[in-house]
Amino acid sequence: MTGVRAGAQSGAVGVHPWVACVAELTGSLDRLAGSGVDPDWLDVPTKAALLVELARVGERVASLRLQVLAGASDVAAADGARSAGAWLAHATRQDPGRLRFEERLASRLESYGATRAALGAGEVSVGHAAAVLDALEELPADLDPDAVARAEVHLLGECVSFTPRQVRRLGRHLLRVVAPERADAHEEAVLNAEEARARVRTRLTLSPQGDGTTRITGLIPDLSAAVLSRALEAYTNPRRDHHGAGTTGAAAGAGDVDGAGPAHVEAGVVGAAGDGRRIPAEVRRGQAFCALVEHLPVDGLPSQGGSPVAVVATVELDKLTEALGAVTLDTGGEISAAQARRLACQHALIPAVMGGASVPLDLGRSARLFSHHQARAHTITHRQCQTDGCDIPAAWCERHHRTPWNTGGPTDLANLVLLCAHHHHRAHDPTYTTTWSEAGAVTFHRRT
Repeated sequence: MTGVRAGAQSGAVGVHPWVACVAELTGSLDRLAGSGVDPDWLDVPTKAALLVELARVGERVASLRLQVLAGASDVAAADGARSAGAWLAHATRQDPGRLRFEERLASRLESYGATRAALGAGEVSVGHAAAVLDALEELPADLDPDAVARAEVHLLGECVSFTPRQVRRLGRHLLRVVAPERADAHEEAVLNAEEARARVRTRLTLSPQGDGTTRITGLIPDLSAAVLSRALEAYTNPRRDHHGAGTTGAAAGAGDVDGAGPAHVEAGVVGAAGDGRRIPAEVRRGQAFCALVEHLPVDGLPSQGGSPVAVVATVELDKLTEALGAVTLDTGGEISAAQARRLACQHALIPAVMGGASVPLDLGRSARLFSHHQARAHTITHRQCQTDGCDIPAAWCERHHRTPWNTGGPTDLANLVLLCAHHHHRAHDPTYTTTWSEAGAVTFHRRT
């Protein structure tokens, strides 16, 4: 039996009202659990009202927990915990992140009596309360306290009709309600700060799964997301037939009233399931993203190591002709020969055909810089930086003359070395000596 219930049931004089309340709630829940009554047999209106009331009770209980949490630093200190939230997470085996959020919210609520009261009465949820406080704390620091109070009351009123996410959006324009003369300048400052934070927080991770797929996770600014979303919408136009069985891109494009979406999308890439089933929206977007990447105008992108952006696929001529077998990419992965033959029609993938015709690779002394054709041919046998122990992919490396051009070294394939940016600097740094192995690997040692 917990200390709270034991203290309340002992009949001791002066039991704290909070302790008595929790004990009564616990006793009521125990009696209900032991009644054996099933709520499934309630009529629809009663069940609907019960669901709403239970939700409100839950928020009121959450409000009580937040109030206790706000003043529970002594509980944490008694056990040497970092905070009351950390102590509660350990004591109740809950997610620490959730309890840290509640602890911060509890502290913030101390400064906003109207929101605390609304939460305690079950009029708003914890999510609503957090959204209201976020909006209030974005207001100018020098705003008149009466205006802040009006803003709080106004936004709490919006909670009756809107979800926490919608309230958060409304809160971005809260100043227009209480101090419209300052709204434009404040909103511009807030947006500038938000965009600066978004640039710093931008992330993108590509994680090969080893099963022919790569997981993409990231966080990008809203503007970039809006541009990407609009581009994907062109591929997944709602007017397209997403029930068709193998409709070609050209046929689908012809059916678009507004002509959205390129006509060269492969058969079924954004719509057809092949058996009449409708493809889920998230699958269509994923397929559209792949189509978008494959048709990037790479000749307009920055060069990579001096070459236009491209993926090099090394393939035997008979494999490319027969579309059989595996094709190795210079990024380290593999694709089927059939896929390589399809992509070879685009400038985003360059086939290095073993045994087929090739472009001139040995330029001798007639040119100072290696061509991108030479670099691509070199990557067939050198998949990464040629420094011993360095695993930077060849696609990220820069071209270097093993024998310097200004001392007579030719600009031909035999004199080409691929080095990552870090080791390329070392190769030109006079404080390092360069040693070559018979296999073409290089090591650097600082001169003493």
